[in-house]
Amino acid sequence: MTKTNWHGIHSVLVTPFLPQGPVDFPRFEALAEANIANGADGLIVCGSTGEFYAMSVAERVKLFEATVKVANGRVPVIAGVSDLQTDVVLELTRAAETTGCDGILALPPIYAKPDLREAEHFYRRICAASGLPVMLYNSPVRIGVNITPDLVARLAEIPNVVAIKDSSGDIQQVSELCQKVKGELAVFVGYETMIRSSLPLGVVGVVAMAHQLSGGLVRAYFDACASGDAVTADRLEPALFAIYRCFKSGSFYAGIKAAMNALGQPVGIPREPLLPFTDAQQASVAKILADADVAAIINTLA
Repeated sequence: MTKTNWHGIHSVLVTPFLPQGPVDFPRFEALAEANIANGADGLIVCGSTGEFYAMSVAERVKLFEATVKVANGRVPVIAGVSDLQTDVVLELTRAAETTGCDGILALPPIYAKPDLREAEHFYRRICAASGLPVMLYNSPVRIGVNITPDLVARLAEIPNVVAIKDSSGDIQQVSELCQKVKGELAVFVGYETMIRSSLPLGVVGVVAMAHQLSGGLVRAYFDACASGDAVTADRLEPALFAIYRCFKSGSFYAGIKAAMNALGQPVGIPREPLLPFTDAQQASVAKILADADVAAIINTLA
């Protein structure tokens, strides 16, 4: 197995866009720096939260470069290389290597809905094309394919497969996954709301969406759960869960940006096909955040 020390909070960065449409690179770099300052153990660039599907290959490569520059070796940088076309995934994988990224995160081919045989063939081809460590990515709701624990166990035999992000949201599957590959792969869940239930099973971290907008909240919550500090976890959990309710007030990735904007962290609007939240949706986000006193809790942890 390729040796890595991936663990803890790997924050998957949003991509801020200027009003005219281009990537706002200065704002992106500031966000990446803030994530490190707030305790991220790793950064993921051009993940789903980063709207990879709405960007060109050239934009994604520039974002790889920008993230590596900001991280400057302090935390690992994992490049999202997902795409429908295998050739594009391979191109992005090569770019991740040449720009100095520490690994890649790859979904099975999107939209095509490969069966497990085809998904295994895809991952074996990607892994053979690069020496970079690979984080598998299971997101059955988004992709329509469930990477089963049995398939993950087979893929774990590939030397540079080192981790999996499981966004199934299924604690039974996460438990079975940990039983099969704990000690071989670093198992991450894809939602901060599953930290508390999954760490005792052998999960080592979370690919985090809320960390970038919550200051030290997710860091404090993760550490409390890891150490068995139920009092702190109980105190912070309502604010964390409220943030996730904001995400669900409309399309998920538009919701993340809406919550960030509402908390005074301007990141612009999503790219089409997603649209900015309506006034009514934004009002719902504001109410959810206010009712849970999220801004005040974030300030106490600053």
